[in-house]
Amino acid sequence: MGMAKNSEFLSVIFDNIRENIVVVDANNYEILHANQSFVESFGIPLEECRKKRCYEVTHRNDQPCHESGEECPVREAVDTGRVAKCVHIHKDITGGSRISRLAAYPIRESDGTVRRVVEISEDITEQERLQDEIRKKSVFLANILKNSPDGIIGNDSTGNIFLFNEGAERIFGYKAADAIGKIRASALYPPGGAREVKEFIYAEGFGGRGRLQDFETTIVTGAGKLIPIRLSCALLHEDGQEIGTIGFFHDISGRLALQNHLAESEEKFRTLFETASDAIFSIDEDGFILMANRAAKDVFEYPDHELAGLDVRRLLGSGQEGTWEVLARYASRSESGKFVESSAVSRSGKKIPFHISVSESVSGGKKFYTTIMRDVSQIKAYEEDLQVLANTDSLTRLFNRRQLYPILQKELDRVARKTVPFSVLLMDIDHFKKFNDAYGHAGGDLLLAGFADKIREAFRQMDSAFRFGGEEFVVLLPETTGQEAMVPAERFRQRIADSWFPLLPGGQPVSVTVSVGIAGYRYGDTIDDVIRHADLAMYAAKNGGRNRVVDYDHLAGSEPS
Repeated sequence: MGMAKNSEFLSVIFDNIRENIVVVDANNYEILHANQSFVESFGIPLEECRKKRCYEVTHRNDQPCHESGEECPVREAVDTGRVAKCVHIHKDITGGSRISRLAAYPIRESDGTVRRVVEISEDITEQERLQDEIRKKSVFLANILKNSPDGIIGNDSTGNIFLFNEGAERIFGYKAADAIGKIRASALYPPGGAREVKEFIYAEGFGGRGRLQDFETTIVTGAGKLIPIRLSCALLHEDGQEIGTIGFFHDISGRLALQNHLAESEEKFRTLFETASDAIFSIDEDGFILMANRAAKDVFEYPDHELAGLDVRRLLGSGQEGTWEVLARYASRSESGKFVESSAVSRSGKKIPFHISVSESVSGGKKFYTTIMRDVSQIKAYEEDLQVLANTDSLTRLFNRRQLYPILQKELDRVARKTVPFSVLLMDIDHFKKFNDAYGHAGGDLLLAGFADKIREAFRQMDSAFRFGGEEFVVLLPETTGQEAMVPAERFRQRIADSWFPLLPGGQPVSVTVSVGIAGYRYGDTIDDVIRHADLAMYAAKNGGRNRVVDYDHLAGSEPS
């Protein structure tokens, strides 16, 4: 009766402990007793538990842990006679995985043998999840420092520097070891510069009080050189007290470095993250956005919190769904400072070109990516303007002679693939030299510009027009034989003959005529052959009295054999 009372007493104690407790037979791992918490966790009644072995209940497995490649705390406790501890992943009542911290206590009998083991398990799933989340954030924010193209400097409320990354080293010419704790932030500016920054950071004009966004100023390097920079910075606070300042220094002369250093706390990292001028994302291994900074929300036109959970492929736009997989593979390489050029689409559908750098990190066995996207729309616009200037005649706004050969070569290639015809018109304004002598270069320029306008109005959108030189112009007519080209050529000749061209203000309009030579592509012709044939036909039109159209095929057919 005393033993039964003792057993009942222990059962009451066990059932009031929130950790899972199970008593296991040391020889065959059968469950001898389990508390209420254990029964509820695994959803098996106590009497049924007593017919099973511990690994059958906790792991849904038919082999002992040590035979399945895992530590077995029960076996270790029996073998060593000491408490054994380890961490296992158990299957709960729903079939889900739970992380448990186990401690197995051997129970010695009076003869010194261990026949029973008490195993206590504590569910640490949530604790592990929180620790993993902290690790992810720390690694993510460290990656921001490492991959941000800005120099990053932090100083305390007295001006002493505590953070000085590699980008700052390259801009300012100091080593971190020579700057941290040894010089004040004010020494980085020319006289009066630090005071100006401080005045504006407490004002409302550049991002609001306590923040300074895209403020242009000048810094001085260790060698005394002045460098223009764009500064974004913010005050740091702790318990409501100002404790310092952290800032991004962007070298707007083009020499800003891409390497940065680790910040000292998550609050400081968050300030860095939110004040960066580039769009920054944290993306999981499946391509879903975990976190995005303020610049990302602004450039992609998404309200707060809407970017989180969005598939990054949606930002890359239709037809570029595979781009993310390419970027993710690129991120696994070890080179530093790498970036690729691609485009993305804002919420309103605007296509934006970016320089994109991606770094890969692993936490808890899972990959995630820190992605920095720099908007290069303005650079692209400059490049396009330069391309237009390089390919276009500035007076007539037609293609210049440099573009004639590349475009004709594409047409020759198309002829080779599809066996389609094309023709070239070479046109010369009649008596242009006399006109130029009479009205001067200004009048001549007005005539050339007006003549080019007539070309744009008269020919098809698929045709290409070029200023060949002086008063000579070339028009490429794809999918048009020499005979067919006679119709638009003659129509244009008549159009010019019927037109009046206004000269300088107050001057009388004038009329001109044009001589046109046609050359249809013949099998085996080179580009030079086609141009030469058109030139011969045009001179035949000149010699025939001007203001006429001559087809080279007719000219060649009339030559004596």
